[in-house]
Amino acid sequence: MLRNAFTPPCGFDLMTTTVDSPEGLAAIAFWGYRLVVHPDGTFFVHETYYDDREGVLGIAREPARPCGEAASDVHDELKRMAEGLQERPLRLLDYAPETPSGPSGDGAGGGAPSLN
Repeated sequence: MLRNAFTPPCGFDLMTTTVDSPEGLAAIAFWGYRLVVHPDGTFFVHETYYDDREGVLGIAREPARPCGEAASDVHDELKRMAEGLQERPLRLLDYAPETPSGPSGDGAGGGAPSLN
C-alpha cells in the first residue's frame, strides 16, 4: 500500500469525509486512493484515510477528481489513483450508511456487485 503522509491542506474540512473519530484530524496517519462501489453498482475512486495501523478510518464523501496546476500534476495524481486500484474495493454503504440504496440493500439491481 502506498502511504501518503497526511498533511491537511489549508481549508481541509473533516466534514467532507466519513471519518468519525474523537481524535478528529489527528487520527489520520496517511491517505491514499481506493476503488469504492456506490449503491447503484458503479465504481468510483475516493480518497481514503487510514490510521497508523493501516486501518481505514473513512473515505471522502465525493469521488476524487484529478487536478493540478500543470499537466504533470494530473499525471502524478492519476498514478497515485492507479496504485490504489491494487487494493480491495470498499463499499460506500460501509462508510456512509445514510446513502440511499435500492431494494437489494446495495442498489445494484438485485445483486451485489463483484468486488474482484
